[in-house]
Amino acid sequence: MARYEREHPHSATLCAVAAEITELSGAGISLSSAENENTKLCTSNRVAEELMDLEITLGEGPGDEASRSGVANEESNLTSPEGSRWVAYSPEAVAAGARAVFGFPIRIGAVRFGALSLFRDSPGPLSETQSSDAYLMASVIGRAILAMQAGAPRNSLSRELEGQSTFDFSVHQAAGMVSVQGSLSMKDALVAIRAHAFATKITSSALAQRVISREIHLDPISGTWQETLRRNDS
Repeated sequence: MARYEREHPHSATLCAVAAEITELSGAGISLSSAENENTKLCTSNRVAEELMDLEITLGEGPGDEASRSGVANEESNLTSPEGSRWVAYSPEAVAAGARAVFGFPIRIGAVRFGALSLFRDSPGPLSETQSSDAYLMASVIGRAILAMQAGAPRNSLSRELEGQSTFDFSVHQAAGMVSVQGSLSMKDALVAIRAHAFATKITSSALAQRVISREIHLDPISGTWQETLRRNDS
């Protein structure tokens, strides 16, 4: 990790090193809240980012399952008829370029607070060495996150974690607006944004920007998404 930080000072080191150590095509790290809401910390490349966005939007996938269950899992061939444990996630993951995916919980003792998601662009299970390295990397990530967060004010990220992070705060800003519009909890507002983004085949970030710019809103009466009429359109 120290070497990677020296060579790539502006990269998401934890994710990049996880992919390198396990000799896989890419990696992503998600953090989970007490309400089992997952948020992206970092990803190592474009495909890993697409896969992480899918997991967060759909609420299923290797990292989501590992975070909720505390048990590692794998789908070694997403293209096989048997590779359908995640009905919505699997075909979208294949379209993004993944052929095998793996999830490892990030935990310290009995406390789980995230997951390491890994993917390969060809089918096949992990070797014993890769599996061992993935468990080790998940442990390193957990301790690194705790060390970086130590001393930070409550309900805020440390500067070190912000440096690792690819958090899109616009999604949470938009969720606050949708929460007021639809008289929803923040959790339900996030779910509504992610569900509509998936249904309309755009990213949650793109939808969030439209909400913030008041191009679209959640109608409180019908519970449906509506294009916002501007004054010069009326």
